[in-house]
Amino acid sequence: MATATSAVLQRLHRVDMRIRDARGRVDSCDPQLSEVGAVVEQLETQAETTSGRVGELRAEERRLQRSLNDKRLRVAKIEDRLRSVRTVREEAAVQAELGLVRRLLDSEEQEAMNLLEQIERLEARLSDQQAELEEARDAAEPRRQQILADKEAAEREFAGLEEERRAVAATVDQDWLKVYDSLVKSGRKSAVASMLEDGACGACYSVIPLQRQHDIRAAADPAEDSAGVDAGPVTCEACGVIVTAPKSDASGQDPADASPLPGEVAELPERDDAGDHEAVAPEA
Repeated sequence: MATATSAVLQRLHRVDMRIRDARGRVDSCDPQLSEVGAVVEQLETQAETTSGRVGELRAEERRLQRSLNDKRLRVAKIEDRLRSVRTVREEAAVQAELGLVRRLLDSEEQEAMNLLEQIERLEARLSDQQAELEEARDAAEPRRQQILADKEAAEREFAGLEEERRAVAATVDQDWLKVYDSLVKSGRKSAVASMLEDGACGACYSVIPLQRQHDIRAAADPAEDSAGVDAGPVTCEACGVIVTAPKSDASGQDPADASPLPGEVAELPERDDAGDHEAVAPEA
């Protein structure tokens, strides 16, 4: 028979809190990976831009060299014609053509020199960028591997906790589970809190009416359950969380329910000023 003891519900709540933590760690890994890769991606973009510009200038240099070769051949042919002219008028015309082509040749040769200087500067910049990129990759890789390892570990923990939750939830009375799940799905950080010894809610510290205090204790009392009393879940009128019996109220609590979950550390009770009895801190 499914139970609805305070300890079982608190156990389910602890599992859910650990599931939330594991999911948060999984979700935080992708932004961390993006942050680690941002510098590398920026340097890659810069290097690719510079490399592309160098490629464009190299293509322009090849085009310019072809044009220079054509003009040099043209100058040579005009000079051959100049040696074979017969009239002054013909010589003047050839000289004019030769002067024009030589000016164009000089202009393109100067342009080619400027272009080579620009290519040389860009290639030096590209070399520096590539060195900086390799350095950034070497620095980022260990951090990236660590984040991936953390993500894998968190995913394994998350999967294990999901399986554990299903097992624990199967032991909770369905009426209690429906109320509890509705609170969890509403986005509450805490869905369950233990009632304090003075009858206050352990989440918001509002005083719980006496009859509802009785109902809370009855829900954790196996004697009440065996007597056929239907002690359903009691929620705080002020904050809405399910309120369970005080931790110090051992009635109805199976020793196995109080054992810590894997990865948890058992809480040691605190002593009050007199040192003659235990005072358990409220659970939010």
